[in-house]
Order: sequence, then structure tokens, then C-alpha cells
Amino acid sequence: MTRCSWLKQISVLLFSLVSMASFAAPTAHQIEVGQAEIFLPQAGAHATGSKMTIYNRSDKPLIINKVVGEEFKQIMLHKTKFEGGKRVMFMVKHLIIGPHQQLAMTPNTAHVMLMGFKHPLKKGELVSLTLMTNQGKVPVIARVAPMHLR
Repeated sequence: MTRCSWLKQISVLLFSLVSMASFAAPTAHQIEVGQAEIFLPQAGAHATGSKMTIYNRSDKPLIINKVVGEEFKQIMLHKTKFEGGKRVMFMVKHLIIGPHQQLAMTPNTAHVMLMGFKHPLKKGELVSLTLMTNQGKVPVIARVAPMHLR
């Protein structure tokens, strides 16, 4: 192989790698997620909730449009409000976190509902979720744990 053909092959390889990277979905670099937990479902339950804290360290609002995860048939964004002394949950299309703000998601505030388990969840299991946002994808690793609201 001549030096010229070798350089040509390297150039094609580098171009291919750069092209593939440009088609990949952007990841939100200034967004962090902490204390992510999925609540261990009660026996016979087909849905469970979660909690996590999302930190928007960027200079623009973060809009969470949806959450995706391979382990569930359906995932929804919910909010909770109290009416007549009872907790009422309702689905929302998105959640907004202001610049340099954080959102502590709990069952009593905004949260993620996970439905239709593709396999039984086990205590201590790590589950991957992805927040789909206006700033790109935000990966989340949540631990399955019994529900302890603090």
C-alpha cells in the first residue's frame, strides 16, 4: 500500500466518523440529574412513580418534553395537586425548569410515571431513562428502591 492510498483511507475514515457524529442527537451538557429512584412496585401493580432532582446549569430554560426507557411500555410526565385534602395526579405535556434552577421531582410535585413493566423490577436494579429536552437528550440512571418520601 502506498503512502498516498493509506492517507486517502485515513481521510475517508475520519470523514465518516465526523459525519456520523454530526447525525447523532445532541446531549444536554449543562443538565444534571441526581438522586434518581424508581419506586419498587407493590405486588400486582402495573405502574410506579419516581423521584429525582434535575439541575439546569444552563443560561436558558430547560423544557422536558418526554421521558423514554426500554423497560416500560408507557412513560408519562405528571404533576400532583391537592384538592379537598386529596392528592390528585394529572398528566402534563412538558415540564419547564428555569435557567440556573433545579426541580426536585417527587410524587407530591412533578414526577415521572412508569407503566407496563416489560419485566419485574427488583430492589437495587439500575434502570436507564432518557429525558428528551429542548437542549438535547439527558441520560438518567435510576435505582429501584422502596418508596420513602422525605
